[in-house]
Amino acid sequence: MIKLLAETKGSFQLHDLAHMGQRIHARRPSVVDNSHFIQDRIGRAQVRVIAELRPEATDADFVGYLKESEGDMQLAIDAFLAEFGKEVVDAPEGKKKRAAKSKNPNPTSEADA
Repeated sequence: MIKLLAETKGSFQLHDLAHMGQRIHARRPSVVDNSHFIQDRIGRAQVRVIAELRPEATDADFVGYLKESEGDMQLAIDAFLAEFGKEVVDAPEGKKKRAAKSKNPNPTSEADA
């Protein structure tokens, strides 16, 4: 089964009682299996998928990275994805803007060359 790093789009948590009682925590991303319940919540815009993960990733692994990063959520996510990530699915708004700005930081015309 495909694993995801996902978070809720509000200060609430979701429990998938039909699939091993997995849950997405309220104030941090969580590692979950991509179940019908999770897909339904993604469709209802209650869940944002951060990345698809390799099968060996666990939520306990992510919690360990979060503790090591001393609460720096983005550092924890980046480090976790470096080890367990397949690909980033949906970057946060701030990253999208920075990525767009950094695509061509020093534009030069061919006439100047």
